[in-house]
Amino acid sequence: MITPSLTESPAAQAMPPGFEDLAIVRGRGVRGWFRRHPKTMNAVVIGVYVLLTLWVYPYAFYDLGSGALWLLPGYAVIVAALCFRRSHPLSVLALVALAEAALLLFYPWQGVQMWGLCFAAYAVALQRGLLVGLITGLPACVLGYLSFLRTEIWTERHGPSWWMENYYDPMGLSEFESLSILAVMMFFTVGISAGIGAAVRRGRSHEQEVLEWARRNQELAQVAERNRIAREMHDVIAHSLSVMISLADGARIVARKDPHRAGEVLEELSGTGRTALGDMRRVIGVLREGQDVGAARRPIGESLEELYENFRQAGLPLTVSLTGPSLPEDAGFGLTVHRILQESLTNVLRYGRQVTDVSVQIEHRPGPEPSESRRLSAQGLSAADQAALGMPSCGQVVLTVTDDGVHPAQGERRESVGSGQGIHGMSERAGFYNGSVYAGPAPRRGWRVRAVLEPPQKG
Repeated sequence: MITPSLTESPAAQAMPPGFEDLAIVRGRGVRGWFRRHPKTMNAVVIGVYVLLTLWVYPYAFYDLGSGALWLLPGYAVIVAALCFRRSHPLSVLALVALAEAALLLFYPWQGVQMWGLCFAAYAVALQRGLLVGLITGLPACVLGYLSFLRTEIWTERHGPSWWMENYYDPMGLSEFESLSILAVMMFFTVGISAGIGAAVRRGRSHEQEVLEWARRNQELAQVAERNRIAREMHDVIAHSLSVMISLADGARIVARKDPHRAGEVLEELSGTGRTALGDMRRVIGVLREGQDVGAARRPIGESLEELYENFRQAGLPLTVSLTGPSLPEDAGFGLTVHRILQESLTNVLRYGRQVTDVSVQIEHRPGPEPSESRRLSAQGLSAADQAALGMPSCGQVVLTVTDDGVHPAQGERRESVGSGQGIHGMSERAGFYNGSVYAGPAPRRGWRVRAVLEPPQKG
């Protein structure tokens, strides 16, 4: 249910930073300006009512003489009540209805008729909806015009009205017909006023829904961005620290036997730390400046060669094989491949024991030939069906990292020192390319990670 806050100025409502710049909030033209300044709009409404009153009020002296001065208190009550139509619409409508009924009872021909009630009915519909606006405004209008039943008594006391002699009689209308037309016209005008208020309410409700949708999207985007940065930081820190710990352990052992080699290891340790610091600065720059992480990567070949060399320096007996065409030089795809391999090898370095061989296999399987795709399509297999059978039109890239360390079932793998988010992060990255990741024990011993990705289409 929409709350009364719909009638408040959008500038006064709590919105996330930057939302005030949306065109739907700022509004356009005079209408938008008045919506941002509701008090000014209320003053204009009251001014319109006062102008209508002043325009027709002098004619009352033709019919009532000095008695027309008694109309002023009724007008004043209506003007005062309209000042609060936004904050207390139902109370204002009731008070205005009573004042209008009293004015019509005193002077049926008073020119502004039920215009005060129209403004009040608009405010009620704006706050509470069309149904409430109609079931309060229309009966109030009928109540006010019940005074027309006493018009003959008024005519006997004051004689024919100036309006009848100069306006309605020339049109050939009787007194009953004239007053009936006025009553019917104002009855529908009150209903139309409530309808306009309800329409404005629906428009503002829609704006609030759009703003709420935008706010939720902003929150989701922020969460996605935080997760993206968290993945980057996890990959950078986990990889670099694992390599540095391994190098530090090696340096401690080598220092006793070969001080010169220990110096080389410490130099590698220092270089790894500087590289990690540079990667962290890059990721923080992405967070601060909103750059694309993938755009900062080098060509995938150079990136992977450096990755392999770092792990070899850390002591992993690493062998790499690449089958099929070269991987596509797409920055985002290259970053995904890099991070999956990096996380897999980092886990081997962290948890593997008695590892004598680590194998990295990269298979680039091109998609089927156009003739083969047409043949499968002729058999009733759609593109989605072909992809489900492992034959997507763009092909597949399969990454497999296997080590021969002690099987986890033997209880000799190292205790986990990570956050448990590495495999989850790999799955998220693979999902961006319609892929999947398996991580688990190899058939005989060791651990295997297998990721299947669909490379991006060219063009």
